Amino acid sequence: MNRIDDPRAVFYLRHQALIEELAALRESAADLAHAFLCSCADGIVELAYELSPDVEVYKFMEEDEDWPKILLVLPEWFVSREGERVPRVGIGLEWNKSRRLNFTTSPACAFTGVWVDFDIDGGKELSRKLRAAFGEAGVLKKHKLASSAWWPAYRYEPATGEYWNDLVPYREHLVESVRSHWTEFETRVREVLAA
Repeated sequence: MNRIDDPRAVFYLRHQALIEELAALRESAADLAHAFLCSCADGIVELAYELSPDVEVYKFMEEDEDWPKILLVLPEWFVSREGERVPRVGIGLEWNKSRRLNFTTSPACAFTGVWVDFDIDGGKELSRKLRAAFGEAGVLKKHKLASSAWWPAYRYEPATGEYWNDLVPYREHLVESVRSHWTEFETRVREVLAA
């Protein structure tokens, strides 16, 4: 081989130092995204107060937590595990605290919806029942939501426009998305848990 003809490879080689320098910013940007998403907790706490005095906010936001989340939970949605009161289901916001976390690209951005602790006793069955109930009711299709074992109903919530100039609208959007999921799914979750 006497020549590199791939224009993309040539571009990379020509600009390698700058590309590597810019790529190193990814971790700083992920840290900023994480700090911002943690700041959404106050808005979700305010939302809980608006919804009902029974609604609790449960936060999975310890330093070593890979999947931080802020959930709205009713008292009957909790179970006891190893002497600790933990939710088996909740409605809220989650993100993956990794070097890939960002504000705008799914699946690396935050998402909102209905979460199930798939790993607790009965979690797999609860997830299956919720996904079936949501599918039968047509709400996943109606709201263009995805579904998975851990999140029976969810959607990615990318920021838009020049969000970095003012993060308030994006925070408000996330909180309002949690509100809309609560409005749509709270009664359905209650029904599944009561069955």
